[in-house]
Amino acid sequence: MIVVTEDSPRWLRELAKFANLKNLLFVYGNVHDLVSFPIQSETGEEVRWTDSDLSGFFRRFLAGLNYEIIGWVDPVEDLSFSTPEMGDLFHRIETGKPLKPADEAKQQSARDSEQDAKSLPRSEKGGLFGRRSAEPPDLDKTIYRITQVLQNTQAPSAFVFNLASRLTSSPDRLLPAERILFTRILKASLTSAEVIRDNARWKNLLILICDKLNDLPTFLYINNPRSQSVQIDLPDRDERSRFISRYHRHFFNAPSAKPLGRTVVEDFVDFSEGFSNYEMRSLVALSLKEKVPLCDPATGASNIKRISEMYKYGVTISDWDKIETSKLENAEAEIRSRIKGQDAAVARVLDIVKRAKIGLAAGDSSKMGRPRGVLFFAGPTGVGKTEMAKALAELLFGDERRLIRFDMSEYSTPQSDQRLLGAPPGYVGYEEGGQLTNAVKRNPFSILLFDEVEKGHGSIFDKFLQILDDGRLTDGKGETVYFSESIIIFTSNLGTVSRAETREGSMQVLVSPDMAYTSMRDIVLQEIRNHFNFVLGRPEILNRFGDNFVVFDFIKPPVDEEIVDLLTSKLVKAAREKKQIEISMDKAVREKLVELGRTRLQHGGRGVRNMVDHALINPLSRALFDQEVEPGSTVRLLELVDKGEDATARFVLKIAVEPPAPDEGQITNDKLQMTKDEG
Repeated sequence: MIVVTEDSPRWLRELAKFANLKNLLFVYGNVHDLVSFPIQSETGEEVRWTDSDLSGFFRRFLAGLNYEIIGWVDPVEDLSFSTPEMGDLFHRIETGKPLKPADEAKQQSARDSEQDAKSLPRSEKGGLFGRRSAEPPDLDKTIYRITQVLQNTQAPSAFVFNLASRLTSSPDRLLPAERILFTRILKASLTSAEVIRDNARWKNLLILICDKLNDLPTFLYINNPRSQSVQIDLPDRDERSRFISRYHRHFFNAPSAKPLGRTVVEDFVDFSEGFSNYEMRSLVALSLKEKVPLCDPATGASNIKRISEMYKYGVTISDWDKIETSKLENAEAEIRSRIKGQDAAVARVLDIVKRAKIGLAAGDSSKMGRPRGVLFFAGPTGVGKTEMAKALAELLFGDERRLIRFDMSEYSTPQSDQRLLGAPPGYVGYEEGGQLTNAVKRNPFSILLFDEVEKGHGSIFDKFLQILDDGRLTDGKGETVYFSESIIIFTSNLGTVSRAETREGSMQVLVSPDMAYTSMRDIVLQEIRNHFNFVLGRPEILNRFGDNFVVFDFIKPPVDEEIVDLLTSKLVKAAREKKQIEISMDKAVREKLVELGRTRLQHGGRGVRNMVDHALINPLSRALFDQEVEPGSTVRLLELVDKGEDATARFVLKIAVEPPAPDEGQITNDKLQMTKDEG
């Protein structure tokens, strides 16, 4: 029989308590999983744990409470019973036949069963397992019959309605037939009787099993004192510990006599965080299929991490384990070659990256729960926040395409979270999943960039909470997506301008390039706190970011010169690779570009880049096109002339072209061709 102890799951303790107090129980949550519970034989042997589906559990649980009628109902099989005798007793009560004394009933039931079976309704002729018919059941009639039996005061009766969530697709907009059905269920709970016999009491019970409580109409449980809800959670740490202690001998090549080490148990509990009982059994099956033992035979080291990653991500070796330590030793120089003038930001980011590589998380009980790293990039526009994310993707995974970017301004409407995370079941497009969940399923080892996060709708932040806390989401198709191998980066321009317009009608600038970095950083951080605490009213989101804020400084001289040099070097490389043209630049042209770029520093490096595009790339392209410069030529940039904003072509570039060496037999022309001054 099932025993209820202090070690029993919370849901089992609640169920045992309310089964004697209520007439209508709602069981929801992890209802399609196996459930684990303690049992003990009548001889009083040691308590042991077993598991079963909910059907087997309830038949065993209710029988242990001495219910004489235990019925099982679902939208497909209609009504069935644990034993044929229970079906006979049900039929006697609903037809008004007198009941026999308990001892005589056991003898009489065998003699009556053949005769009674001839008059049983079609739904009861299946014997032990009840109805077997291709015809859809008449559930309204079935609930009416169950209501009659629940009103009896002689035989304790309990009925379990499985798959109750499938009775309607919209509990807020019931069809007439659905409303009648649920009203009958409500009436059954309100009219259920109590059986008192031999100094014992039973509540006649109706138990509804559903996925979520709100899958059912609220009038069933709101203001209904006879009802109680019981939630079945995913296995907790104690339950996962019991699982590995019971099943470790079933893993591949597991020694049957060797005791299980404490480290292995702790690893299993940590790496199976959020797993169902079925999923934990899948780890055993995967170990056998892939021939991966629970522990390394030579060293005794746990292989739980490897097995769980094979299950979650379909990989045998984590991409994080492939990152060589020597690569991170040179990370600072590599990032600084791309990100200019952000020494404090680079140092802070590298700390997070190294921690992500090692896999430590202070104060976190689960090794595989939360994402590998969380960063919040703040500061003015165009200072390298997005470029830093690209540099990290290139550094860690060798490919910028491992950066998955989401512009949160595209998710500012109330329903936009469905585009990002997937529509709920039953809604249009739910089978397609979400843009975020699909991307992470395809590549769980990646960097996720949520650009300008403050522009996203508030409904998205609820999902961010789950991702940052648990490292997992379930999409509209019911598939679990894991974020525990990702680095998540949020960016924001909060704090650079005020949230409201000034009297002059323009946005008030809160920070400027001439401010000291520490002053600018404090203003930006305070504005971020104000936004999440007072504008959004979501301080819990702010807490999830922790101390992982990285504030980028303005681009200031002489960093702007480094950016100009970086951009022009990329130009030279692109011309050589794509057009087979060699480009060199005179000092005067560089100085002019620096001078022009310095006028755009309020827009950061992006402003410098835009000026280089306007003042150099455009006139150079025009000159190369007009002079029909051939591949293999050498082009020298001599002078950059600014004719003013009113000119048809503001910038004119003077160049010298040395044609490619002529083929043998062709006329040689060694003269440099100068461009005509377009002025």
